[in-house]
Amino acid sequence: MVSVGKCIRVSALAAMLAMSFSVANADGGIKNPAIDIVDGKYLPEQSVASAVFGGDVSDTSASDISIISQTENFNGLYVGGVTSKYTLSHANIDLTGNGTNDFTGIGSAVMADKGATLVLKNVKITTNGCVRCAVTALDHSILKVYDSTLIANGGTLPEGYKPIIGPGMMEPPSGLGISGTARVCLTLGNSKSYYYNSTIIANGWGALSTDFSDNYVYLEANNCKIQTIKDGYGAYADWGCHDVFNHCQFNVAAMATIMAGSSEVTFNDTDAVCGTYFVMMHSVMGKTSDKTTLRVSGGNIVTKDAAILIKSVNADITLEGTKIVPENGVLLRSIINPDAYRTKVAPGEKVYGIKAVLKDMTLEGNILHEDTERSMTVTLMGTNVRGQIKNVSLYLDAESKWTATADSDITLDTFKGSFNIGKIDAQEGVTINAKAGEGCTLNGTYLLASGGTLVVSNR
Repeated sequence: MVSVGKCIRVSALAAMLAMSFSVANADGGIKNPAIDIVDGKYLPEQSVASAVFGGDVSDTSASDISIISQTENFNGLYVGGVTSKYTLSHANIDLTGNGTNDFTGIGSAVMADKGATLVLKNVKITTNGCVRCAVTALDHSILKVYDSTLIANGGTLPEGYKPIIGPGMMEPPSGLGISGTARVCLTLGNSKSYYYNSTIIANGWGALSTDFSDNYVYLEANNCKIQTIKDGYGAYADWGCHDVFNHCQFNVAAMATIMAGSSEVTFNDTDAVCGTYFVMMHSVMGKTSDKTTLRVSGGNIVTKDAAILIKSVNADITLEGTKIVPENGVLLRSIINPDAYRTKVAPGEKVYGIKAVLKDMTLEGNILHEDTERSMTVTLMGTNVRGQIKNVSLYLDAESKWTATADSDITLDTFKGSFNIGKIDAQEGVTINAKAGEGCTLNGTYLLASGGTLVVSNR
């Protein structure tokens, strides 16, 4: 999630990350966890048994235990090495005190590292402190969480802390517009994490987070409840990260998901109630070829602000059969990112732009394209939209209709053959100014069914 303010692509920060991970690769970056599992073996001599209560601990599993500690930078369960296949079940972990570096998992309640596979079943984890993750997966590891509750309450920043971006940061970059001091779940470094029938709660910052993908990270949640209380996002898809949410429920103080650079997010039959946006897309100090890919199928979405906000990034968006209610009346909005480190498009440079396909829906809300560095194309397929559309190339199929509720400016694009003008309407007193795009034979002024006017000019 470091792609705000200073991107992971920046050589100086990349060097910092590489150095940070080299430390982790040397010794795990973890000193004397409550339970230390390395290369398939339980190492009692490197474990802090006094923090473990009840139950059984072996080379491959632990069950019916509690781990309780108020020591800073202390890990509950560390599982490292490709030969480690470990299961923690029916357990309770409660850690208090700050961590120092969640990029290397220092202070995480449970952690899978160096290609390990870690499974949690019926586990409750609560952390109190800055950068105190409940679960961490890094360096080609696999984490699977079933029927569990994961909570990160965050903490008070240490005296003298100065905001940074990258390893050691204890709060989100300012460019995200959110606050908090801990991420609940963190997946990075070519790792994969899966969550099933679980509840993930963050007091702030983020619930399901990704960072430093090292080209590929996968995060999947199924039938999960995802919540942020005071502030923060439900999930993050950083550059090279792929998030999938199936039948989940988001109830978040800010946005359900943030997407950065070249990332992918898929929502299937997922509901979301959002204090700001459903999805916020952005790119900082990346490549102008970077593209976010968002797919949403089914579900119900309610937002206080725009449903989808796109900030200086190319985007490929598909929304299908989804109920979307933006309380501020904006469905899609693109803007120039005010972040000083935004990815800038050179004058005359051609980029992918923003392409949105809306399928089989009835929507009310505006589509506003305010990013002057790239184009936006919106395709309606079996979809009815009521709202203002500004600076967009628009295509409607035979089963779609758009009714303008305020003066609009569009390009009527890619029409093939005859066009039924009844597919476009405008309220009385509303004017649609349109440029004729490829295949559009309309030209002149047309009075529309509800009393508005369509004015089409040839290029």
